[in-house]
Amino acid sequence: IRDRYILDFGDVLEIQLVGQKSQTIITPIKRDGSISIPDIGKIYLSGLSLDNAVNTISRKYENSFTDVSVFTTLISIRDIQIIVSGNVFNPGPYTLNGNSTLFHALAVSGGPSDTGSFRQIELVRDNEIIETADLYDTFIHGKSNFSTRLRSGDLIFIRPVLNLVSISGAVKRPGTYELKEDENLSSAILFANEINNRADLSEISLIRLKDGLISKIAINDPLKFEAILSNDKDKIIVRNYPFRSVEIN
Repeated sequence: IRDRYILDFGDVLEIQLVGQKSQTIITPIKRDGSISIPDIGKIYLSGLSLDNAVNTISRKYENSFTDVSVFTTLISIRDIQIIVSGNVFNPGPYTLNGNSTLFHALAVSGGPSDTGSFRQIELVRDNEIIETADLYDTFIHGKSNFSTRLRSGDLIFIRPVLNLVSISGAVKRPGTYELKEDENLSSAILFANEINNRADLSEISLIRLKDGLISKIAINDPLKFEAILSNDKDKIIVRNYPFRSVEIN
């Protein structure tokens, strides 16, 4: 938190002095972005990371006193007001802790609705998109990309889902997955945790609806999916080997 949290109006700091001058000071950051410290005066901290603010306060005291140790702690975090909009279960304004990220905002608002994209979620600040989140990076690939701290006035916009591909049969995690327009169908197999060892690789079908027509394409090699861009409502069916059981008496 120290190197990523950005201080602003409403945050409260505790400054403990030990040595030539022993004192504990609790000071909020004012609307103008400053704190006021006895014997030091105003220090502007709004917009600084907590790490930088701690170093700034320490330098101010080192310039004024010869033998004093300074320990600065963030003891109260401000609240922020943000808006979640678009294809979300519960759109509207939310009040969050100032240490919140886009992921926290999605959690309290219910996340993408049935028509919402998990892969195109925009963080808008001052009418500019400063970050686009892809929840598959977290849910499927296990990566945490939510390092940007939200600020009051931020807007989180969830775009509509445009491209759904279903995969069934001899895969480890059958289901329906969202693919980006520039992703090929091998991504769907990756999201499904790959083909299992019961798959008949000579019996893979791609069923595609396009321009009002349904086509069935036989695929005899999963690597061919790397050359086929996804299309909304594509269905991939991977057949199992037709194993049968018999009873011997």
